[in-house]
Amino acid sequence: MSLPAINRSAAAFICRNLARTSAKAYLCTIGAESQPDTASWPSASLITVAAAWDGSPVLLLSELAHHTQNILADARATILYDGSAGFANPQQGPRAAFMGRLKSANDARLGERFLGRHPEARMYAGFPDFNFYRMAVERVHYVGGFGRAVWLKGRSVTLAAGECRAVAEIEAGALEHMNREHADAVANYGKRLIGARGKHWRMIALDPEGCDLACGNGVHRLDFERRITGAAELRTHLAELAKRARRTPPKRRNK
Repeated sequence: MSLPAINRSAAAFICRNLARTSAKAYLCTIGAESQPDTASWPSASLITVAAAWDGSPVLLLSELAHHTQNILADARATILYDGSAGFANPQQGPRAAFMGRLKSANDARLGERFLGRHPEARMYAGFPDFNFYRMAVERVHYVGGFGRAVWLKGRSVTLAAGECRAVAEIEAGALEHMNREHADAVANYGKRLIGARGKHWRMIALDPEGCDLACGNGVHRLDFERRITGAAELRTHLAELAKRARRTPPKRRNK
């Protein structure tokens, strides 16, 4: 039995969205010689994660952790995202292993993206042993179910820097403006376009392909209908989504 070919562009989009929507992942590092219990051995850790505008992983790590010591000795790492929640057979769910090198992230905006996703981390993010890291993705292994696996080049999964530059520059101001001046539109995005419930919606992140909305302890993804690369285009599309949300009836609660 032959299986249909995997659409590599669609697989790359799924990988980016796994990185953007996951609150946690598994970090695999190579045991440093300075770590006698794990020297030269593969080592796995559960971590909290966020994503940069291009879809690459962003982490907040303590230098005291053994996985950080491993990274400082050998920057090569794999981050496994698991999208199998809700599947009766988890082997049928999507997952993606991002392989690359982790480097210190000197861009404060990346730190704000992480803290927007994990506000509880603000209490220790300023400690001297904590630093933000970003992965330079080299390869990604995507599995979308039985017989649905493909290797992708990192540059085919993460967006090009030029595609993200404008959104990255205006993100902070756009988030403040949307949450202060258009809170009703943000709530409608969540309740009418995504179909989630709750009060006190906030937009916490923007990238060329969508935005992240927080409500309570939950974070929800709203994909844009097209890729956005400029400020004017972003304003226009957010206004279009607001109009569509107003025309969309609220989801009814199941009895």
